[in-house]
Amino acid sequence: GYNAIMFNLRIIILILTIFVYKSSIAEVNEQKILKYLQNFNSLMSDFIQVNNNGDVLSGKISISRPGKVRVEYNEVPLLIISDGKKIASINKELKSITFYRIKDIPLALLLFKNFSLDNVQILDYSDFENQLRIRLKEKNKNSEGFIDVLFEKNTFTLKKWIVFTNKVNKTEVLLENIKLNVNIQNKIFQIDESDPRHPIWRDY
Repeated sequence: GYNAIMFNLRIIILILTIFVYKSSIAEVNEQKILKYLQNFNSLMSDFIQVNNNGDVLSGKISISRPGKVRVEYNEVPLLIISDGKKIASINKELKSITFYRIKDIPLALLLFKNFSLDNVQILDYSDFENQLRIRLKEKNKNSEGFIDVLFEKNTFTLKKWIVFTNKVNKTEVLLENIKLNVNIQNKIFQIDESDPRHPIWRDY
């Protein structure tokens, strides 16, 4: 239903905020992680998503900066696309499409604006065995949400992010076969290409 779609969109947008900022944030080991997250132009990866209720979904995510995103799920007929201006949630089975104004989505201002420690807070950083973890939160927001980003230390590879809507509810996203700075065809981010409606009904 609508609430489920909005929840999924919030999760996606929270995830995306990790990938779209390009300001300089400096702190020794933290700087290395943040530099990694800031300094690529595109990302493609398979993912496994574990929701708070134990549901497991898998799919593919493609990101092209700034702000272009495509998320396809394997188990459900949901496709989420951002073309950099608007976000569309498409149900391929029902052949329906719902649009969201980017400014109406939580954390949307971070999608297209640089940000620094002026408005992003590092809540925690840990270096344990072969894992590096950084916890980030947007400042000046009443939201309880925050994000953990985890790297494999030896290879310095992005492995997982965990989106917390609060201290209890979380969604884990494990990344597999991640590729950075690959050439992604722009048409996969064009909503028209995946719009299931007949052209006569496309009035946006």
